Amino acid sequence: MAADKCVRRASLWGPLKELWETVDGAILRRQSETVHLLDLQLKKHKPHFLSLFKNPPKSPEQREKVRKASTEGIAIQGQQGSRLLPEQLLTEAFILSDLFDIGELAALELLLAGEQQQPHFPGLTRGLVAVLLYWDGKLCVANSLRTLIQSRHGKTFTLDLSEELVALTTRFTDELMSQGLTKRILTLVSDISVTREFERLQKERGLGNEKHRKEVSDLIRECRQALADSLFSWTCQSPLTRDDTLALIGHLETVTAQADGSLDSVNLALVMALLYCLDVSFIEQGTEDREDLLQALPLLTERQYVSAVHSRLMDGQPWKLPGLQAVCRLAWALALRVLSQLPQGSGEPAAWVRGQVSLPRGSGVR
Repeated sequence: MAADKCVRRASLWGPLKELWETVDGAILRRQSETVHLLDLQLKKHKPHFLSLFKNPPKSPEQREKVRKASTEGIAIQGQQGSRLLPEQLLTEAFILSDLFDIGELAALELLLAGEQQQPHFPGLTRGLVAVLLYWDGKLCVANSLRTLIQSRHGKTFTLDLSEELVALTTRFTDELMSQGLTKRILTLVSDISVTREFERLQKERGLGNEKHRKEVSDLIRECRQALADSLFSWTCQSPLTRDDTLALIGHLETVTAQADGSLDSVNLALVMALLYCLDVSFIEQGTEDREDLLQALPLLTERQYVSAVHSRLMDGQPWKLPGLQAVCRLAWALALRVLSQLPQGSGEPAAWVRGQVSLPRGSGVR
C-alpha cells in the first residue's frame, strides 16, 4: 500500500488530534452534523482504544528504511517523489524511537511534525516539540475515552444527547470494556509517572527550559487524570464486572498518600469509582428505567460477585492506607444492609447476604 511506503502525517499525533476534535464536536459542542463523522472516527481508531497507549512496535525493516533515507530518500505523504533527509534528523529519530519504544517510522513522523510545528513553540528544537506532540497525542485518546464514557446511557446522569449518539457511544464503550479496559487503565495509572518519565527524558536531553518541562509534566498528569476519570465515569453510569471490581480493589490496596497525607486526584477518582460500584442507593429511586438498571447490577444478580467482593474487602489483609480500607469497608457494610432488607424473592445475592454475612463490627450501621 502507498501509505506503507511513505512517511505519513505523525500517526501518534495528527490523526489523534482529529479524533479528539470530532469527539468534542459531537458530544460536548453538540454539533449534530458530526455524529456520522464520529462513527467513522471510532471505527478508524478502535485499535487505539483497545490497545490504549500502546505504541507501534519497532522493526528491523523500518530501521533499515529510515537509515537509508539520507542516501536513497523516503516518500513523505503529501509530497511528490522521495525526499532525502539529513543524517542528524535520522539520528534524532532513532533516539526518539528508543526513548518512547516506538516504531522508527512513527518516530520520524513525530520529528517531522515537530519541525512543522516549531513556529508555534519558539525557542524549542524539533525534538523537544516532538516530545510534546507525543504526550499530546496520548492525551487526545484519554480525553476522547473519558468523554465517550460520560455520554453513555446509565443510572446517574445524562448529557441530553440524541438517542442515536448515546446508542453509538454506549455500544462502542461496552465493547471496549469487554476487552479489558478496566485493567488496562489501572495498569497505565500505576505505570505512568512524571518522575520516571522525566528521568528517561533527561538522559536523552528530551527536556528543555522550565516552560517545556511544565508543559510535558502537565500533559502526563492530565493523561493519568483522564484515564482515572474514565473509570470513575463508567462506574457512575454502569457497574463493573466481578473481576474488574476486584482489580480496582487490588489497586486501591497499594495506594499511598502524598506528603501532606492526602490522596492525589487520580487515586481519589479511583476511590470514588469503587464507592459507586458499591452504591445501591438508586434502588429507592423511581426512574423509568429502574428495573433495567437493577437487572444489570451484579450486586443484585450475581451471588459470586457479592461473595468475592465481601471476601476481598473483609479478609483482614491490611492496606497501605488503613483509613482508606476503613472507608471502603464502611461503604460495603452500607450496601450489605440495603441488600439484607430487600424483600424475599429479590434474588440470590440478597438471600446470600441475609443468610451468611455479618456486618463488620464498628461499622456504625444499624
